[in-house]
Amino acid sequence: MIPSRLHGLIDYGVAAMLGGLAASSGVPPRVRGLLGAAGAYHTAYSLMTDYEAGLRPRLTMRQHLGLDALGGAALVGAGLAMRDEPGEARALLIGLGLAELAVVALSDDRAASGPRLLATEAPAGYPPYDRPKPVTADVQVVDSLLPGPLGSQLPVRMTVLRLPDGGLLLHSPTRFSSQLAEALARLGPIRHLVAPNIAHWTFLRDWQRAFPEAVTWAAPGLRQRRQVRRSRLRLDHDLGAVAPTAWGGVITLATVPGGLGFHEVALFHEPSRTLVLTDLVLNLEAPRLPALMRPIVRLFGSLAPDGMPPPYLRAVIRWRLRAARQAAERLLALQPDRVIFAHGLWFERDGTAALRHSLRWLLD
Repeated sequence: MIPSRLHGLIDYGVAAMLGGLAASSGVPPRVRGLLGAAGAYHTAYSLMTDYEAGLRPRLTMRQHLGLDALGGAALVGAGLAMRDEPGEARALLIGLGLAELAVVALSDDRAASGPRLLATEAPAGYPPYDRPKPVTADVQVVDSLLPGPLGSQLPVRMTVLRLPDGGLLLHSPTRFSSQLAEALARLGPIRHLVAPNIAHWTFLRDWQRAFPEAVTWAAPGLRQRRQVRRSRLRLDHDLGAVAPTAWGGVITLATVPGGLGFHEVALFHEPSRTLVLTDLVLNLEAPRLPALMRPIVRLFGSLAPDGMPPPYLRAVIRWRLRAARQAAERLLALQPDRVIFAHGLWFERDGTAALRHSLRWLLD
């Protein structure tokens, strides 16, 4: 018999496969739509099942298997009924449905009492959340959370730099709260907001509303993004090769380019020898991840202590390999003592060596 834990892994594997087939241009449009709906259906009731892979347990394992059987039968029925579709597409539907029914027949209808595949052994992020935590006299971090896949949560981090004039620079602002704003205001006036790449800008508007006098600086190409244009987000200046004079001469900039308009602007705070990145390093700790996600993150190469960016971002950056490699070498030449980034366990010590290891995919 297939135990419930293995059945849960099969469930999400099947859902991912159905989603992949639904995105394939080699599958007829009607069949793609059906496969996409089947994948969403499968994911939804799997999340609601009281077994190791469930997130919001509402259904028993026996009820889950009944829904599995219903979905499998529907795929078989659709394959038989869609006579105007190519034979290969109909065979695909029938084969998937029969495989689903076979898994149902071989599965145990009792859920085991093992650990939840979507549970974490440690907090998903780095509490306390949404409050400044000192790194050095002029460097603070603010740890927060983002919604992740399958109802999980992912850690995200803002870095706060105090400039020589006493003003604060918020790098990659995280979610806004009045309590966080008040805590930061006690450290100094918030004068600069930095969107360091094309992904880390979604919380800017809330900070702009609270601090309209703060200047917003954007990574190259961010203002050209369709989502940004539609949002009508205010971007005051684009960052260039040299840090703005308003930052007091204590920050060195380095931009890592990529394809599809990707640029990540790194900030090196010279007085503290702290390098501030965003997504160029992803270093997720296994205990803070759901068990179901750990093998995926390990496969992606993003598991601590060997964390790298996920494969899709590495591929985007490799589109401009020579320029990106030169930028990475400039980052290492700065010899940072510590490296802070947006997701995962940042490099508190031996920053240069740790960064070199994390960038091995780009340097070798």
